[in-house]
Formats: sequence, structure tokens, C-alpha cells
Amino acid sequence: MSTTTPPSTLTSTREAYSGAPPGHVPLNNTFDWCFSQPFSSANDYTPQAQVLDKIKDERPIFVDNASDRKLTYGQMRSDALALAAGLLSLGLNPSDIIKLPPTPTWPQGPEIAPVVLIQLPNSLAFAPVLLGTLAAGLTATLVSPALTSDEIAWILQNSRPRAIITAKACLGAMREALEKQEPRDRAFFDAVPIFTFDAAKDHYPSVSSSSPPTSVGSGSSSSKKTNKTQDWKVLLRSSRATVVPSSFLPSSASPARTAVILWSSGTSGRSKGVLLSHHALNFSGAHMWHDAADYHSLAKVRQQRWLGYVPFYHIFGLCNIVLLAIMTGSTVYVMPSFSLDGMLAAIPKRKITYLHMAPPIAVMLAKAPVVEKYAKRDPKTGRNGFSSIVAAVTGGAPLGHEVVVEVYKRCGFRVRLGYGLSETCSTSLQRGTSEKEMVEQAGETGVPHWGVEVMIADMDVPAPGLVDGKTKAARIGQEGEILIRSPTLLNAYLPVGMFRTPEGQEPDMSVTREALTVDGWFRTGDVGTISAQGRLRITDRLKELIKVRAYQVAPAELEAVLCSSPSVADTGVVGVYDESEATEWPRAYVVPHKPEALENKTELEKLAHELRVLVEKRTTKYKWLMGGVVFVKQIPKSPSGKILRRVLKSGGEDTKGVEIQVYQKKRRGAAAASKL
Repeated sequence: MSTTTPPSTLTSTREAYSGAPPGHVPLNNTFDWCFSQPFSSANDYTPQAQVLDKIKDERPIFVDNASDRKLTYGQMRSDALALAAGLLSLGLNPSDIIKLPPTPTWPQGPEIAPVVLIQLPNSLAFAPVLLGTLAAGLTATLVSPALTSDEIAWILQNSRPRAIITAKACLGAMREALEKQEPRDRAFFDAVPIFTFDAAKDHYPSVSSSSPPTSVGSGSSSSKKTNKTQDWKVLLRSSRATVVPSSFLPSSASPARTAVILWSSGTSGRSKGVLLSHHALNFSGAHMWHDAADYHSLAKVRQQRWLGYVPFYHIFGLCNIVLLAIMTGSTVYVMPSFSLDGMLAAIPKRKITYLHMAPPIAVMLAKAPVVEKYAKRDPKTGRNGFSSIVAAVTGGAPLGHEVVVEVYKRCGFRVRLGYGLSETCSTSLQRGTSEKEMVEQAGETGVPHWGVEVMIADMDVPAPGLVDGKTKAARIGQEGEILIRSPTLLNAYLPVGMFRTPEGQEPDMSVTREALTVDGWFRTGDVGTISAQGRLRITDRLKELIKVRAYQVAPAELEAVLCSSPSVADTGVVGVYDESEATEWPRAYVVPHKPEALENKTELEKLAHELRVLVEKRTTKYKWLMGGVVFVKQIPKSPSGKILRRVLKSGGEDTKGVEIQVYQKKRRGAAAASKL
């Protein structure tokens, strides 16, 4: 059965609309859904071509690519249930929910259960920790191991986790973040137990015997002692009482209950908590597999084999790899981080069938000399090191069509562009794997997944574009803001300061109201068009966010850091595109506190170095000023005081100054590690 919807059905009118309302996906706790083998029979979301064989308990789902340690389907399920029991033994109550005011995507009001903070690198432990949290009916918040203590402190303050599971390498920053909480909150945070994962020494799935975990305190104690730290595997050794996920989260509650909180940068400079429900995660897996025929059937295997270097805490890695692998019984060869040499060696060794990547990896495949020995074809068979790959998918940032063509010519497979956000999960994807389809869809990001609607808002109508209570669409080919409607949408953003809202007072839902129209469309802030064939093309961005690889960087956050220096009078930050790396980098325009410094390059170089160190100390690596520092006389602003970022980007007279490159660009040679 073909999953590519005929063009004639994609756009029934001349309105810039593509897709279709959602079909039926059962309501379930995500743990139950993942282990229910949802694609084992044909149904609304499983075409006959994607029906899968029964997944046996001994099938390896996650394999450590370095050591070959295997986590099987059966052990992952049992360990997730054991970990759920361990979390419940701490005294966490899944019925102790917070209910938010109604939103357009969930009118009954989103729910948040007690939060478990998970901060882990890609590893075999990630899936059972996450699925165990969900099985217990609790809410997981996923945090990057690369965050600084200031960034973690913000997340702690707003999510107030009742338990923390973190990598041992992150423990120092986590403790600093806990110390930075306000005195009135210290009693609560002092009672939060911390469980650590030692990436260098942990041999999971082997589990040794030990004592069960210590229960969590009530948060009312005034004790100032350091948070108790235990190895995460003690959670697997608690009372093995039977955990039935549906008893903690009835199926009917799955669209309301927050499964995960992801953190997305906002233009205000602080990360925003994105609340995704169990049903949103389940529907995301269903619609991706519904549209998988054009790579699954061509692979000539009944079991997909993927590489797992895309961060699992990111929406791309979470939905497209971790959860989908469990649902489909695919095998993921886990890598804690990306390296070009490691990826290239693993592809032929593991016979990878489908590749997930950020745009810079496609650039490496197109240009790096080390790729050549894998791309070279055997004169007898015509095969090369990439011949097991049917296709690849990339997303999170733009990728030039020229790079896509070069990868196809050099390596032999098509890199397909997809579109999605933390707030929407996967939204659209280019279809097909052939050269002809690659050329026809140049520069587009495909058609919406099954059950996803995409519309271009009429920009001539004052935002949010409502006419008679409904959002007005632009015409075919007309530019406008990209809107998305689907069961995969966020239910809400986590209200800032929610836990300090006085009783009887509604938490601040203004950010959610700005992002969602009354008729349920999510406003992406991206500008694009929809063609007569229903294909989406992204042309610009309304938001000021800088897209560094697959990550979002808020200029306001970096501006606040830079302006904290007494040597800085004013600053404006924009993204500059680096074609060789297929990504934007943050560039700072800085007005020095001493105007005479503009005449002294030595002094400016010294100041640039100080600002580099300041940003490195206060932010995670992808936010660093890789685009350089430009010292100027003034920052162009509107009469209301808003920074004119388009003027900064234009390179006009107002942006001329003294440019200092604070980082030396690495040259990618045959021996380069090429790490992201």
C-alpha cells in the first residue's frame, strides 16, 4: 500500500492547507503503547505494507556500539516496571497532579504528575529510566547533560522535580544548581534524592544486588544536609511489586497527562517547558510508521537497524529513535556522542538501514575526505560502505539542496528533509528515495505526516489571523506563518513560577495563549508556503531564535549575559549562516563601555576574549559566539527600543565595526575526529 497521498487529495481548495484531520489512535499510557506491539496488525495507522512480525522478548533493541552490550525487548520492559516500582517506593504519588487551566489543545486542562528530572547521555539506561517514569504515571523532564548550573537552576525552579536521575559527570553542575535555589525553596530541594549514572563504569544491563532506594522526604524539613546520592540501579532493586501502568494512568487520561517536559528556548531568553502528553508521543510514533513504507519495504529486512547518536533528550532522538524503536522492534546501536569516524565505521559493520542526522553531518558526508574510502564502490558488486542505507532523514535546521545532491552522488542514498519542533513532534517529511523525487522536491520539507494538518496563515489579517473565530488561510504559493494542528501538539507551556502561584489564582498562561490559536493551531513563528501539490517550503522565520544545528538559541539570553559585563554598554546578537557547516552561529555586536576602545584593536581583542570566557562560563557550548564579536558604535533599534536584527544581519553601514573571531575554525581532515 502506498503511503504517499495523491496530490489531488492534499489540497481540495486554493487555500494554503495540506494534510488531513487525524485518524484513530487508541488512548494509552506511553509505556503500555510502546510494549503493545501497535503495528502488528493492519489498522488506521498501520498500512498492510508496514505490518510487523511479533517482537520476541530476546530481540535486542538497544546495543552499545562500543561494547556490544545488549538490552533486549523483554529486559527493557521488566526493568522499566522495576524502576517504576522503585520510584513509587520513594513516596511519589501519580495521583498528586496539578491541573492547568484549559487550552485550545486540551480544553479539559492539562495535567502534570510529580516530576522526575532525567539528565542522561545516550546510553542503554536511557529507555528504561524514561519508560519506567512513564509506567509509574509520573512526568519526566528531559535535560541536556551539557547545560550549565545556571541553566539547570532555571529548570529546577520551574519544574520542581521530586527525584533526579543524572549522569555522574553532571553531578557538580546539578549540585551548584540546587545551591542556587532561593532560601525559601531550599527545604524542598534538600529533600530531593539524586540517582547517578556513571557512563564510564556502568555495565548495565547487568545489575548487582544492593539495598533498595531511600524514600523521598516531604519537602517540609529544614535540614541543610547535602542531597543523598545513590546509584540509579538501586531503583531496579526495590520491592518487585507488580506495577500496572494503566492503574496509575487510565487510558482516558493519556491526552491530558503530561508525559514529558522538554525545554525549548524562547525569545525572552529563558527556556520554556513544553508539555507533551502520552497521547502526543503515541500519535507521533503512529504517524511516522504509517509513512515509513518508502524506506521500510525497500530495506528488504523485517527489522530496522539505526544508529543512536542523535541526543535522546531532544525531540528528534526521543520520538524518531528511542520510542519508535521500541514500538517497531528496531535495533539501535547507541553512541554517547557523534563522531564522524565512529559513524562511518558503524554503518557497514552494523548494516544500518536508515540514518538520522543533523544538517552538519550531511555536509561532512558531502565534503570530508575521510568519507571517500567508504563511498568508493566495489568494481565487481557496485556496492560501497553505505549500500545498506535506503535513505536518511535530517531536520532541526536548513540544509541546502546542493549538499543533498552531493551526498546522493557520493554515498548513494537520499537525505530527506523533515520538519518538526519540540512543540509539534514530527510534522512533515519529503517522500520517496529516488533521484527523480529528490530533484522534484528540492528545497521543500515534504508533505504532512498522516493525521497532521499544516496551514499558511494569511499575513494580511492582523495576528492571530482570525476571521469569524477561525484562523484565515493564505492562498496557494503565498507566504505566511506556518501553522500546525495535530494530536502531537503540546498541551501547554509550563507556566513560569507555577509552583508559587497563590492558591485560587490562575497561573500565567499567556505564553501558551500566544502560541495557540483559539481553533487549535500552533503558531510556529516560521514563514513558508504550500504548493499546489501540498508540499511545504520554509522561507523565513518570524521568531528571533538562532538555530545552531538542531538547537535553538535565544538572542536575548546571550545579550543578558554579555550586558552583565561592566565593559559592555549595549549589545545585539544575531545568527550568521555558515554554509560549510550547514548551521547558524551566534554573533554578538557589542558597544564597548569606553567608546575610545573602538580605536584600539589590542584592547578590543582583550575584551572579546573576556566576553568569550563569560559566555562559556554561563551557557552551554552550542550557545557560544562561534560567529565572532563585532565592536560597533551603536546597536540599531526601533523607536520603541526593539533591536533591529534584520539591520544587524544585513551588513549595512550601521553594522560596520571591528570584527574579532574568538574561535579558530577547525579544519576537517582525514584524521579529524569531527565531533558535534
